[in-house]
Amino acid sequence: MKIIFSLCFAIILSFSKILIVNSYNDKDQCGVPQLNGFLSKMYEKYEADDFDIYFLNARVVTNEELHQKAKNILKNLNKYDYVVTFDDAAFKLVGIPASKKGKHIFFSGINIPFSIYQKKYHLNKSLFSGVYEKLYIKDILHTFNKIKPINKIAFFYSKGMGEIVKNQIVNELKNTEFEKKLVFIKCKNIDELKQKTKEINNNKNITLFMPFTLSLKTDNKKIPFYKLKDIYLKNIKKPDISMNLMLTKMGFLGFGGVNTFEMGKSLGELMLNYKKNQKHQIINAPKAAYFINAKRAKEIDFKLPECFIKNYVKEIIW
Repeated sequence: MKIIFSLCFAIILSFSKILIVNSYNDKDQCGVPQLNGFLSKMYEKYEADDFDIYFLNARVVTNEELHQKAKNILKNLNKYDYVVTFDDAAFKLVGIPASKKGKHIFFSGINIPFSIYQKKYHLNKSLFSGVYEKLYIKDILHTFNKIKPINKIAFFYSKGMGEIVKNQIVNELKNTEFEKKLVFIKCKNIDELKQKTKEINNNKNITLFMPFTLSLKTDNKKIPFYKLKDIYLKNIKKPDISMNLMLTKMGFLGFGGVNTFEMGKSLGELMLNYKKNQKHQIINAPKAAYFINAKRAKEIDFKLPECFIKNYVKEIIW
């Protein structure tokens, strides 16, 4: 009896919760679908109480607040054997320091290639599994170009994550026919976004736009994207490629991009596989998906061929 009790006690002590750190908040269009996809897979083997979940709110808080939040999380690192991060801020501020303490890191949604992080921070690759958020923008633009020939693409971005995505887009389109079709529009505040969206709407050379001002400042406060979206939707009556199913559900045309729920689900599969074979693996996001907001398409009079809807579109939002 004592032996059985000792074994049970040892098993309880050997299990530690899994730490999950999200870069943004609990409403974010990128992080939340990944989290949901990850948990949908993990709940096949785990219970909700097995996870401690934190949100850094990186799109809104100051850099000082962001770093302090990360430090506070790291103070309790000994409670965990496994650390899961979503998007670049959590990976950089929590995942990398945790790996230096020998923790196993599982990441999803980084837009800077792991190899760059590895070289810069001298990371031990044997401690990492994850999903790189490859955007597949070349394939998506080729598909769009068949429906409506592309002249110029307006790419809206802001400081921080918007710049990271901009660099990723540039790298993915290098040496393609679309490389010189990009028009970069940097916005520093809401007034600039309002003005420049109106200008793009009136610019006949612009075929489509991409909305990556992921947060902006006004009155010294950061405004997250979900509070900026209506500026785009009201001022620009052209098709967009917003690269994310959640943005399609928020009212954008969407067209094509990464299915962030599936990306999170892929991370769950990587983690469960690691538990079986003790092997880490880094993969690209699942291939590009196509999704359309039918209401938005009608509003901007963007007609989609039936063959496209039949052969490409995975989901239609009505």
